[in-house]
Amino acid sequence: MPFEYESLVGYLVVVGGRSISQPPPGALVEMSPRRAARGREADTFYALTMPSGATPAAADFYAGLARDAAAHYFDGSGSVTSGIRAALMMLNERLHEQNLREGRTLEAAMICGVLRGSDLFVGRVGGGLILLQKAGITQVFPADPEDDDQLYTPPLGVQPIPDVRMTRYTVTANTRLVFADPALLEQPLDETRAALGAEDIGAALAALREKVKRTVTLMLIEMTPPLTQPSYPARVGESSSAIRSGEAAGVATDPPPKSAAADKPTPVIVPRAARRDNPFKALGSGLAKRAARVVKLVSHLFERLIPVPKEGERSWLSSPAAAGVAVLLPVLLVAGVILLWVSGTGESEFDSCVDRSLTAADTARTIASGDLTGVVAAWNAVILVVDECSALREEPDAALDALWSEARSVLDRLQNIARRAQTPIYAFPNAQLTDVVLQGDDMYVLDSNNQQVYRVALTEDGLGVLAGSYEPIPAMRRGGRVINFDVGTLVDIAWADNGAGLPASNVITALDENGLLIACPPRFLQDCAAQQLPGVETWESPKTMQYWEGRLYVLDPGGNQIWRYDPSGGSFGSVPLEYFAGVTRPDITSAVDFAITSVGDIYLLLNTGVVARFRAGEQQDFAFTFPTTQTLTSPRAMYMNTNPIAQGLFFVEQETRTIYETTMAGTFISAYRADDETLYNSLNDLVVDSNLGLVYALSGNSIFAFRRDG
Repeated sequence: MPFEYESLVGYLVVVGGRSISQPPPGALVEMSPRRAARGREADTFYALTMPSGATPAAADFYAGLARDAAAHYFDGSGSVTSGIRAALMMLNERLHEQNLREGRTLEAAMICGVLRGSDLFVGRVGGGLILLQKAGITQVFPADPEDDDQLYTPPLGVQPIPDVRMTRYTVTANTRLVFADPALLEQPLDETRAALGAEDIGAALAALREKVKRTVTLMLIEMTPPLTQPSYPARVGESSSAIRSGEAAGVATDPPPKSAAADKPTPVIVPRAARRDNPFKALGSGLAKRAARVVKLVSHLFERLIPVPKEGERSWLSSPAAAGVAVLLPVLLVAGVILLWVSGTGESEFDSCVDRSLTAADTARTIASGDLTGVVAAWNAVILVVDECSALREEPDAALDALWSEARSVLDRLQNIARRAQTPIYAFPNAQLTDVVLQGDDMYVLDSNNQQVYRVALTEDGLGVLAGSYEPIPAMRRGGRVINFDVGTLVDIAWADNGAGLPASNVITALDENGLLIACPPRFLQDCAAQQLPGVETWESPKTMQYWEGRLYVLDPGGNQIWRYDPSGGSFGSVPLEYFAGVTRPDITSAVDFAITSVGDIYLLLNTGVVARFRAGEQQDFAFTFPTTQTLTSPRAMYMNTNPIAQGLFFVEQETRTIYETTMAGTFISAYRADDETLYNSLNDLVVDSNLGLVYALSGNSIFAFRRDG
């Protein structure tokens, strides 16, 4: 595999408002060593290990974790994701056992990344933040960094099995990547995005340093085409040539004397080709040794079969035929050795892997059906081994495909998974679709990346989009202007049937974080109205909104409240009322979504998978009834289907790429997954059309549809 990108790397370490002129001890960028496992020869490994817990360890501890993770990755085989996961699991197991044995608590948060070609794979354990900026678009992992449950997962060494969160990106030239601790979030994310857009990586580091007030640890990486030598101003006492050749560490320092050359922290380019041994050097050496042994053997046979002729006799070797053999034989020998080497290399490793997958499948088949946990674990192991084998060769293998299908079929049956073929409806460029509203044949989606609301018109069967119907709503975008109001960051969209508090009924509405409520009639999207909701100074972090009986409800987890706006003269002109009152209020700070029934009951979804039901602010009984193999652990959104022919609740869980359906009482109906699960990598929201029997799912920049009945 050719090397596509070099890595330009810089560091920023700030403690108590003061920069430290050293790279973080747990930061590492390593090219594949000469003896890397097959398949890893062209990989670049990145790591940032950060302190966690009350008692930080010595610097060597974090540096050692980074080195050991890289060594474990390059020594292993299989896919990139399995390699990253295996390295993090190895470190966690070692650290957890050490803590149990020595009665102490050593913890660490860690981010690992692997660049293979233009694919970047990232895994994290514990509190860690990843930002990737490409073509002016910044992606954040975790997707909702303000959600502490996503951001602060258990660090290494705390629990027996680590909670590894992974994602994948495609990089291009000038893509910038940040590994950082959560302290980076003390600055507004928009300011960090702007800093990453600086003219070069040195300027980006300097801009980030200006924003940091107290403490941060981060590593900034820029992907550059190979063999480039960008020129950066030297720091005090360093030459730019030293920086270009990779001899200087790229760290941010204290503010230097007034000098243009010292204003920018300087990164270090990590050239792939210069840091790697020639892969053909070892190949040539090995072939030479093999050829030498073969030639020695043939020479011995010649001495036995064709002895030295007696004195006066003509040797057979002096004939023209012997001369031809003498010329061709070495060529044939070397060609044969090369053929044997090429055909044999990796084949035995692949065959061994296939044998292991067959053995794992045989083991899984022999486990008693009553041992549900054991059966599930065994077939999951089969899938892991099959994935590892598939990574060893590009062409498909029928036996492996059959094993993989068998394993997934068994797991789906045991875990009540309903697979559904996905119909792509529409894909928006550079978008991250997070909210959806369906009204008749019109669908409205909120693109949080570009802060824009779009409308598309669906075909009669609901499985396509009418030509030319893709339409952005000008008034519903950040930076837009409605009447005399400037639109801020959009929070949510909702359909309003009853227009008691709006200029008209049957309108699509959008709410921004400053309390600006925008309403647009579906057939005249240029003719929008807006009103400023009063009392927004009491809001903390508005997340979503709902209408009921002409009233507007705004979910505010940060304020631990649902705010209710009553209509008055065609507007919501009065200060909001608190839905939860009294001394004993429920804790809804982890709420992610809510819905209101036709009789006014509120269903509130928490990010832990708990649903609470309230009537007039008082909590009512509600509990899920799920199979033992299924549980809702970290949902992102919910949808309440009030259609009489198919009433129920739907929940989106991105981590498991699953859509759950239950009755209104919480009884499990089904767990839907895509035939191709990668389509649900960024699953965010859904909506249901009961009349057509379709479920629409938002994932990344795309809308997908599937039939509930299969």
